[in-house]
Amino acid sequence: MEEKVTLIARRKSIQVVFDYAMDLKIPFQVTARGISADEFEIDLTISGIKQAVALGMFVKDHKFEVSGLGELAKVKTNANVSKKPDNKENGLGSLAEVVSATEEQTASTVLNF
Repeated sequence: MEEKVTLIARRKSIQVVFDYAMDLKIPFQVTARGISADEFEIDLTISGIKQAVALGMFVKDHKFEVSGLGELAKVKTNANVSKKPDNKENGLGSLAEVVSATEEQTASTVLNF
């Protein structure tokens, strides 16, 4: 499975990304951004989990902006999660039990000489 990751780099830091991609033999493609003449989009093709982890550490160290993670960036929600009803009586009842239990423990730990 190959995944494309897009890094947004400025002209002064683009050489660092080139060196990284060439050292690890990661295929990449560079396009100029239409927003700014000083920014470029670098599309890296990641083919394995080791490359993905190494790229993630590299991006974090050099503080590049990442876009285009596709399915990897989406948080999956579980539809089978059931919520417990909040009942104030249950919450206060359990709190009262905890308080009375701690009072009993402190009373039993008193030493008489």
